[in-house]
Amino acid sequence: MSDPANEVTLADVAEAVERIARDLDPASRYVRELRAVLASSRDVADYLRRLEDTEGVRAFQRDGSLVSRGERGRSWVDGETWARMDVFERTFANLLTGETRMMWARDGLADWKRLPAVLAGLAPPRPLLSVPCSTGKEVFSLLVAAERSGADDVTVVGVDRQEAYLERARSGRLVAHPRDLEGVGGQVFEVDAAGVCRVPGRFLRRCRFERGDVLTGALPPAGGPRFALVSCRNLLGYFRGEGLLRAGRNVLSRVRPGGVVLLDPFVTGARELGPFRDLLAAEGFRRRWPDASFYDAPSAR
Repeated sequence: MSDPANEVTLADVAEAVERIARDLDPASRYVRELRAVLASSRDVADYLRRLEDTEGVRAFQRDGSLVSRGERGRSWVDGETWARMDVFERTFANLLTGETRMMWARDGLADWKRLPAVLAGLAPPRPLLSVPCSTGKEVFSLLVAAERSGADDVTVVGVDRQEAYLERARSGRLVAHPRDLEGVGGQVFEVDAAGVCRVPGRFLRRCRFERGDVLTGALPPAGGPRFALVSCRNLLGYFRGEGLLRAGRNVLSRVRPGGVVLLDPFVTGARELGPFRDLLAAEGFRRRWPDASFYDAPSAR
C-alpha cells in the first residue's frame, strides 16, 4: 500500500493497542515494548519506521536463536507481506507476533516426532485445522507429516486474522527462517536459483487459507463437519482471563468427537495457562503423552 499512515494518528493506534491488550497477558513484554515505541514516536510515519526494526530483524533472520528487541512482527515476514499491511495490522503483528516455524524447528520437535503416528491413527476422513496459520508453515508441516504417515486423504484449512499472511501462504513462497530448511525441510522444499523457497504443488493442492478470529469464534466450519485434528500453537499463550477462555472454547468447539487438539509446550505447562487446562479437563479432553502437547477429545461431545 502506498501510504499506510494516511489519516491515522498515534492516538488511534494507542487506542487500538489498549483495546487488544484487554484480552492479553497484562505482563506481556510485547504490550509494554509497543507502548514504549508509541511513546517515543513523533508521528505515525516515525512509529512505522520504528516497527521496521531493521537491525534487529536482520540479526534474527540470520540467527533464529536471537530475539529482536521488542518490535518482532516484522521479523517473521518478508518485505512484500509487510508492505501490504496497514498501520493497525502491523501493530497487531507486534502484539501477537505472527511467530511461525516449521514444526520440526526448536520447541515443536517433540510434537513433530509424534505427529505422523497421531495422523495415521485418526479415522478417515481426516480434515485438519491450523489456527493461527500465519504465513502457512504449520499447515505445510502438517501436510509433510501426513505424507510421512501415509494419510493421503489429509486436507488442511489454515486460518488467520491477518489477510496479508494468508496471501503469502496461498502464494506457496515460503518465508524461510533459520532451521526451517534443516533436516526434513531440506528434503521437502524447493529453493530456486534466486534463493526463493517454494512449497511443492502436491502440498498446496491439499490446503486452503481462510480469514478467521479465535476471539469472535469466526472459524470454519460454516455448517460443515468438525475437524479430526485442530492445531493451535503459538496463540493461546498470549491471552489471559476471559479472553483466554473465550478463545479456548472456540478452538475446542472445532474438534470432532474422538478427535485431537494439538497445543504447544507453553500452553500445556505454564502456570499462567492453568485456567485453560482446567477448561480442557472440564470438556473431557485428556493429554495423550506427558512429553507432547496432544489432547484427545471425548468420543461423544
